Amino acid sequence: MADPLLGTKITMPPVRVETVQRTRLLEVLSGGFQNADGFNRQLTLVSAPAGYGKTTLISAWINSLHLSRSPGAKHEEVAIAWLSLDETDNEPTRFLSYIIAAIQKAHAGFGKATNKLLSSPQKPPDEIVLTVLVNELSGIASPLVLVLDDYHSIHTLPIHNYLNFLLEHQPAHLHLVIVSREDPPLLIPRLRVRNAVLEIRQEDLRFTAEEPRLFLKKVMGLKLTPEEISALERRTEGWIAGLQLAALSMHGLDDLSGFVRAFTGSSRFILDYLMEEVFERQSPEVKHFLLKTSILERLSGPLCNAVAGTNSSQEILEGLEHSNLFIISLDQSRDWFRYHRLFAELLRHRMRTVSNEEKSLHHRASQWYKENSFPSDAIHHAIAAQDWERAADLIIASNGELLKRGEVFTVIGWFRALPEEMLLSNPKLCFEYCWPLLLAGQFDVAGSLLDRLEESADGNPAFLGEVYAAQAYLARNLNDHPLMVEKSQKALGLLPKSSVTSRGIVALNLGLAYWHMGQMQAAENALAEAMDVGQATENTYALLTALIFIGRIHAVRGQLRKAAGYFERAIQQGSDIPINALAHLDMSILHYEWNRLEKSEEHLQKATALCELGHNHEFLAACRMWHIQMLIAQGNLSEAQDALESVQLLAPDKKLTDAITSRLDVLQVNLSLAKGESVAGWADKLGENVDYHSFYRFLGISKARVLPPVHAKGYLNGLTEIAKTNEWIYGLIAARVLQATMVETQEEALGFLTDALELGREGGFIRSFVDAGEKLVPLLHEAVRRGVSPDYGAQILDVIAKKVEAAGPDQSSLIEPLSGREIEVLRLVTAGMSNREIADTLVISPGTVKTHVHNVCGKLGARNRTEATRRAKELGLV
Repeated sequence: MADPLLGTKITMPPVRVETVQRTRLLEVLSGGFQNADGFNRQLTLVSAPAGYGKTTLISAWINSLHLSRSPGAKHEEVAIAWLSLDETDNEPTRFLSYIIAAIQKAHAGFGKATNKLLSSPQKPPDEIVLTVLVNELSGIASPLVLVLDDYHSIHTLPIHNYLNFLLEHQPAHLHLVIVSREDPPLLIPRLRVRNAVLEIRQEDLRFTAEEPRLFLKKVMGLKLTPEEISALERRTEGWIAGLQLAALSMHGLDDLSGFVRAFTGSSRFILDYLMEEVFERQSPEVKHFLLKTSILERLSGPLCNAVAGTNSSQEILEGLEHSNLFIISLDQSRDWFRYHRLFAELLRHRMRTVSNEEKSLHHRASQWYKENSFPSDAIHHAIAAQDWERAADLIIASNGELLKRGEVFTVIGWFRALPEEMLLSNPKLCFEYCWPLLLAGQFDVAGSLLDRLEESADGNPAFLGEVYAAQAYLARNLNDHPLMVEKSQKALGLLPKSSVTSRGIVALNLGLAYWHMGQMQAAENALAEAMDVGQATENTYALLTALIFIGRIHAVRGQLRKAAGYFERAIQQGSDIPINALAHLDMSILHYEWNRLEKSEEHLQKATALCELGHNHEFLAACRMWHIQMLIAQGNLSEAQDALESVQLLAPDKKLTDAITSRLDVLQVNLSLAKGESVAGWADKLGENVDYHSFYRFLGISKARVLPPVHAKGYLNGLTEIAKTNEWIYGLIAARVLQATMVETQEEALGFLTDALELGREGGFIRSFVDAGEKLVPLLHEAVRRGVSPDYGAQILDVIAKKVEAAGPDQSSLIEPLSGREIEVLRLVTAGMSNREIADTLVISPGTVKTHVHNVCGKLGARNRTEATRRAKELGLV
């Protein structure tokens, strides 16, 4: 069983009554904090060493935000989400789970979509999870402050990256507060330039001249002269913890003046001296309690009873808090506490010098945590006790649930704490270690261990099946599709039906491998099982992936309406989960094929938005490639060129795969052909079985357009045979239409066109014919005249006629017509925009704008922008 999330960590520490009101700092924090739309800054950073009252200040400020509200308040009331961090939160998924839980205290029901992804057995990439989280944060309408206390406990780079992502895409109504002993490695300088961060630092937090008097009198109950208070303030340099230690040491002393005079030295030596004084003044029972419980990160009465061997722990804890003895309450009911960090460190040091029972204390703590369903803490203390057998048993019992929640690094840390010889000599333990390594991308280590396990798994088919499943996952991540298929088939042959989760992961990966290899039937069989398992196990990411790729298989087969049903189901079940960028992209392609151009554009915009939020360069490139092909088909060649160049810029930075780069080459060829430019030499450059289109990229149809006619005919004949054999109907239609435009005799062309019409009628194919060009028009008329799918052919001809009619302004008087982008530039020139303003509007470079303006002037016979504007108005172009 996985750990429950601790309510104490997501509860704001109670505001103590006996504290000094730090009015000047509260005014700084509240000044210009809110506006009508949310907040005037993104981040408040409170960064200072231990003992400067950081948490106390933020608690008081948050409390003041609520107390200051009135019925006529100008701004909405602020909701608060508080998370107190510690070392155990360096697991990225655990960190996100706690953030969601903290926000849920303010907004019940928040984070359902993100939690679904975090709990998936095969967690999607971080960008996808974070995108969904940001989308859900954007859905919160009211102001929200998220406080991350003790952020210095976090040292895992992925978590820092998470917060940077959040800061880059932060909704206006979200404010982040970070409390830390050191500056976090976040985008602080960038926020500073934008005046988007308020920083409270050590110098700000030091007690002023008046505050030590109030603290010593009101909080610590000491009566000192102004001179004595001033001396203590000078010697502690405004350090609140130092002043508190001094005050604790003075309780019960007769000669306070003598103590103040003797109080000298650096903070470190002061701390060591005063801690010794405070500790030695406690009763033997309390000293015994402090030493034995110093091993604990958090304290409760029952836990401390088990560790310290006493029945009075709750009374001692409450007494320590009442005495203000460096203990902090973690909840309103005073059930859980923790020691001040520095106090705990010194207690542990003292315990190790006077006792050799640290291991037995950890063992007791581990046992209590196990019995009370806190497995992570039980494992932590078992490892600290070096009780390796116990730790291994606890890890095996718990790691499955934690991996489902994505807490990969936590599990890896546990395994690495075990002796290496123990890991290697226990096959089950070693295998359990392999999965978190795979999920963390540590493929070399995982691969070596899996090879070792494969050799030792003879005679245990089920275990060998699990090993093959892990090796298949590894092969997929290494893009070795043949090996992935081989290992997956072996795994499914050995895994029992009861191994539902393992079979589901194998089936999904196998289905994707078959898809990329063009084996549609095998892909559908595997994906169908993956879909069923995803539904049964509530693995949303796997379910959506299976739905989308089954839809793609139907599209490849020409079953467009059936395909649309799967894409729509994915969109309904997954909403804005980023994998649905593919569902929206594919719906855009289908609507374009059906000539529903507005719906196509709507889905493409949704797909692009999901890609940009998730920073998925592969998906984004696919969206932009499809947009480019649409622009080419509609004659917007200049705009298509700009868009193509922007995508090509991603390739040198290795943000695109080789497969996508090859598809960009196909688009460049299509664009050059549309412009009437030479494509000599491209026949050798275009890769085999590569095309721009998602639903026939297995064929490489576009290559026929750059081959000499004598070679193109044989090439297309070969492709059509492959397409027919594999039932790749979408590609077969495209190939037949191209054949109809390339052959010499009308009868031969009509034969190809008739085949294409019969194949495309049921699916409602339109643009595959419309975009083939003018050569197809007389053939379509002849086909209709001969009674070949007359209604269908007439429908296509009607679309072509409307396309010609909507082509744009009459440019018949021009020597050379303006392109769509040139007309767009001309309209902005007429509106009086400068080249820089036009560049910003169209998101292109000023140099490109200058080229467009030069071309426009040349085509209009104008010497400058003024003449071009006048001439355009005369011709009715604007």
